[in-house]
Amino acid sequence: MIDNNRAARNILNLRKRLSLTQTELAGILGVSHQAVSKWEQGDCLPDIGVLLKLGQVSGTSVEELLLGESISDGSASEKIVSLPTELPDEVWTQALERIQGRISPPSFNTWFKDTQGKHLRETYCVYSPSRFAAEWLYHRYSNLIVPILEDITGTSGLKVEFCSMGAWDIYCKD
Repeated sequence: MIDNNRAARNILNLRKRLSLTQTELAGILGVSHQAVSKWEQGDCLPDIGVLLKLGQVSGTSVEELLLGESISDGSASEKIVSLPTELPDEVWTQALERIQGRISPPSFNTWFKDTQGKHLRETYCVYSPSRFAAEWLYHRYSNLIVPILEDITGTSGLKVEFCSMGAWDIYCKD
């Protein structure tokens, strides 16, 4: 059973950890600041859609938000990594120039304009503004992106991940 007071403390602590006001958090989640206040007082709980969005922007599972504990069965295919501070890099800039010459301007502007890229250890990460865009790039354009990145970096068999950028964290699909 969910303890509203425990969930309230978790949401309050999370908001403070993120250094946000109730109004700022409300704006990110698309709710009123009064709703955030009610959650933090334990008067009610956020709707499931809002809980999911709160989890996405904070890198916290719904279980952690509601129960205050991390539940992991080891089957998750996503991981949280820190956003590199020196984005964008020269490799991605070159890749975008090549990609732009190979696809239509509307497709480029829709799927690539707001992307970033960074070589992290043995992996090249392509960052998109949303999870949907990251999935779309993976399924529709990875056969274009990967060879271009391999050519620019001179790396054969380069591992490329397509990630989405949240407000504070990045979610990557392995």
